Amino acid sequence: MSDETPLLKLDRATIRFGGLTAVSELDLEIGRHEMVGLIGPNGAGKTTAFNLITGVYQPTSGSIEFAGRPTAGLKPHHLAKLGVARTFQNIRLFASLSVFDNVRVATQLHREHGILHSLWRGKGFRESEAAVESEVMDLLSIFKLEGLRDEQAVSLPYGAQRRLEIVRALATRPKLLLLDEPAAGMNPTEKEELMHLIRFIQERFSISVLLVEHDMTVVMGVCQRIAVLEYGKKIAEGTPEQIKCDPKVIEAYLGEEEVES
Repeated sequence: MSDETPLLKLDRATIRFGGLTAVSELDLEIGRHEMVGLIGPNGAGKTTAFNLITGVYQPTSGSIEFAGRPTAGLKPHHLAKLGVARTFQNIRLFASLSVFDNVRVATQLHREHGILHSLWRGKGFRESEAAVESEVMDLLSIFKLEGLRDEQAVSLPYGAQRRLEIVRALATRPKLLLLDEPAAGMNPTEKEELMHLIRFIQERFSISVLLVEHDMTVVMGVCQRIAVLEYGKKIAEGTPEQIKCDPKVIEAYLGEEEVES
């Protein structure tokens, strides 16, 4: 794939549930190493768009390509292996597993050895396990979670759980990371830290990021480009400044007070 080819391309992607059109003819492109926001009112179709991109749903019509490859028929685990990772609005960690094991599970996606290799537990298995431990601890260290490696995920403070969910997604070695309302439930200080974290992730791991978020300070502060959905349709797309001043966006979502703040 050349640098000019979009990493992700939605071409008139549409999904209907009975008589309801949840996403309608959505065109969206994300380039390599680009940070894009997807905003809109509740029920606008943002999470449904995420589910289309990650293979949870298949489009009723239109098409989606990732890294130049059509994604039709691919399941979420297929797309994860190709390089699509996501977090969720409601944190979905393995609550009873340790911090270390939550991340370790994600590294299995790219392991080459099967069940017989694990049962034999020979030299190759031990070397593989050592490499996994090193990879996991490197990630935990980057995100300041190494001291919590043996803690159960459920026992972590809210902000640390958010970081752990992002670390677990990064352990799948994504090319595209989808963040679904990562600032939900955070206080202003935590949101500021999150903005630095998102910028750091993009630079450190050289990946693209698609961000769904209601907090406009976060969206405007980190995204290079923003698309706006209303009732499943894209009504605007542009830079943060263009979106901030777009009359359709102000009327549908931002409101005068939000723009002035």
